[in-house]
Amino acid sequence: ADPFVWLFSESTGRVLVAVPRTEESRFVAMLDARGMPWTRIGVVDQGSDSVSVQDQFEVTLEELRTAYEGTLPALFG
Repeated sequence: ADPFVWLFSESTGRVLVAVPRTEESRFVAMLDARGMPWTRIGVVDQGSDSVSVQDQFEVTLEELRTAYEGTLPALFG
């Protein structure tokens, strides 16, 4: 599957969650106990200024901010 789709798709049944590394095993155990499927798609470390998604791509928070804040003005002026 396309990592961009994992992150940005607006289809139903998908949630993107950021969990501190110290809580990852507890979070996974909670999902497993409830029979909820999950996929780890990347890592964000405290103090990092980028998101790395399973060796597929890395994007800085500034690039994400620029894309988020600039999309509608670019389309509609």
